[in-house]
Amino acid sequence: MRRNRRKRINRQRQEKKRAFRKKALIFTAVVAAVTAVDLLYVKLMDGRFYHHTTLNGYSVSGMTAAEAVEYLKKPYNELTLRIDEQGETVLNIPFDEIGYAVDEQALLSAVEELIDRQSTFVYPGLLFGDRYGARVPFTVDETAFSSAVCADSLTKPRVATTDATLVEQDGSFVIQPEVYGTDFADSDLQALVKEAINKQLSDGSADTTVTVEIPESIYYVPAITQDDPDLADTIALYQRYCNAEITYTFGEVTEVLDWNTIRDWILPDQPDDPIDTEAVYNYVYALAEEYDTYSLPRTFESTNRGTMTIEYNSYGYEIDIDQEAAQLIADIEANTVTTREPIYYHEGYNRNGKDDLNGTYVEVDLTNQYLWFYKYGSLVVESPIVSGLPTEERATHEGVFTIPYKQSPANLVGQGGGPGETWDVEVQYWMPFDDGQGLHDATWQYSFGGTVYQTNGSHGCINLPLDVAAAIYNEMEENVCILIYS
Repeated sequence: MRRNRRKRINRQRQEKKRAFRKKALIFTAVVAAVTAVDLLYVKLMDGRFYHHTTLNGYSVSGMTAAEAVEYLKKPYNELTLRIDEQGETVLNIPFDEIGYAVDEQALLSAVEELIDRQSTFVYPGLLFGDRYGARVPFTVDETAFSSAVCADSLTKPRVATTDATLVEQDGSFVIQPEVYGTDFADSDLQALVKEAINKQLSDGSADTTVTVEIPESIYYVPAITQDDPDLADTIALYQRYCNAEITYTFGEVTEVLDWNTIRDWILPDQPDDPIDTEAVYNYVYALAEEYDTYSLPRTFESTNRGTMTIEYNSYGYEIDIDQEAAQLIADIEANTVTTREPIYYHEGYNRNGKDDLNGTYVEVDLTNQYLWFYKYGSLVVESPIVSGLPTEERATHEGVFTIPYKQSPANLVGQGGGPGETWDVEVQYWMPFDDGQGLHDATWQYSFGGTVYQTNGSHGCINLPLDVAAAIYNEMEENVCILIYS
């Protein structure tokens, strides 16, 4: 019995082995068939996405990388930017108008990499689908972006943010409150927009509009508000100086300095020394630049020889900048209203603005040996003359000079012009102009004009007939100008 039992057990074992071999052969055949089909599919789909594949939520089944890029970029080319402010849309603009464009080359490279990463064993993907995500890259034209996304591009006008300030009202000062406006730095808005765009593109949102709300936090904030205690102190300071008004006279021409200018010279942050000294000096310098005439080349219309220019000039007006600045500061500190001339270092006879001859001067033409004396635009007297002997020692000085005073009679004493040469003569009318030279009567001259000076010229003075000298003397006043040229 035991023998029969063993026979049965061996027979069962052999049957199980035969069944296993059969299943193994079947499995092997199936795997081989599947593998063959898989390899064939992979070969057929080389360079393409497998079926049931989505990219960024869009079906790209069977597409090449280039086809997928064309398909994928379409919705991104339709993107728009919308900027809202206080419940109102203030900008709605396509992406291409703000300088954004799909970077097709970079996107193509990314899609090609995804295709290359597909598994060679395709059946799970075919059954359940493969899902990929790819960030769509953009290029940005920063110039176009900055031009399109800025305050000036918004449909809503900006309200300027302003500090609280002081305004003059009925002779006193009041605080004009600050204004909380809606202006901002373009760079702040641009940063917000780029952040929103980058987030939406990174999230893979299907929304075709990127919406940005302008927050109040980017608006400028006033630096000075009406409750600033410095404003009250400034009011008191301004009140000390606001009435000062200095009217400078330059003949009939005037320059008025008042609060409109002085206000900028007051330094509220320096209450112990609130006047900007440098600004005061600059103002006086400007006056001097505009109205000083002393030492500058002199161009004038001569009586008989047209326009003449004399380089040497010791006549005219020159503002004493240091003294005038000090006086101006004192006037402002005293809240003074005054009309006056500036303080001069050099001063002429009479002026009208820059014209410091103003119709009153003596004109001497050495070449033609002739003199004219004009006063207030009218000819007082004219006459031939005798000037200095044309030698280095005795020639009459050419230039523009001041006649500082007159004297009658006068004793003229001198030496020079020749070895041991001296003189001591009395004249009735003496009017000096330069280094001992002057106008005077010369009764010893037998004639005047012509060539007399070449043989019987003076020691530099302008010799005149007695009656001419008298006429000039009687009309002469301190600081009258004399112009001498050849």
